[in-house]
Amino acid sequence: MKEYKALVFFDLDGTLLDKESKIPKENHEVILKLKEKNILPLIASGRSPKEIRQITKDTPINSYISLNGQFNVAENRVISKHTIPLELIEELMALTENLGHSLAFYTETEYAARYSNKTMEKLYHLDNAPMPMISTEFHKKHDIYMLYLFSEEQEKDTMYRVAFADRLTFFRDSPYSMAVVLNGQSKKAGIQQVIENLKLNHVPTYAFGDGENDLGMFDAVQTAIAMDNASEHVKSQADFITKSHVDNGVWFGLHHFGLLD
Repeated sequence: MKEYKALVFFDLDGTLLDKESKIPKENHEVILKLKEKNILPLIASGRSPKEIRQITKDTPINSYISLNGQFNVAENRVISKHTIPLELIEELMALTENLGHSLAFYTETEYAARYSNKTMEKLYHLDNAPMPMISTEFHKKHDIYMLYLFSEEQEKDTMYRVAFADRLTFFRDSPYSMAVVLNGQSKKAGIQQVIENLKLNHVPTYAFGDGENDLGMFDAVQTAIAMDNASEHVKSQADFITKSHVDNGVWFGLHHFGLLD
């Protein structure tokens, strides 16, 4: 197992990516610089493994926490994955249908939804991602690792959290959606599993993020860095606030902590 000087975890949307959901040249150079300095860059994202591999294909990144800790890879090896039981999916589906919300199902490589609506369209437009295929049987034929619930009615979020309090965790990650994972799973749990697998518990750890689902990531590392475009609540949980993701914030934060020197 290779020894590293430090580990740096990056969220994607609103952090490592630009407005077009691509890694800008400046951040690509930063990733290469970290590798040169024997510092391991990792992704910690709500996106799927397939999306992460596509986004990072021109970089040396080979370790990631995906689907908010549901599917985790260390140096190209799958080290943990957590499927959501079908009966639990169908119970949640019944509640979403009663409340008029659509639901998408994520595997390692693809995703589908029961039906599309305007709220769903807004989310995938925001993420610059393709709309899911429409299928009423997809969730019955595949291992599902994460669910995506489409709702702009944030006042109803509590209804879901109360109904599934001991079984599912709901992360409000945009005005249009909540990511849904098994209770006990999160970016925090995924990071801990990857660090343990790599036997790097003694190595300094850093994390960059901007969203509510990054708070678990902040808990899992020694130094939490919030982007300037993060909410005030996320910023309040960070050790340092860097510049915006469109203002070279990743470079600024790494430079501040001497990781590029």
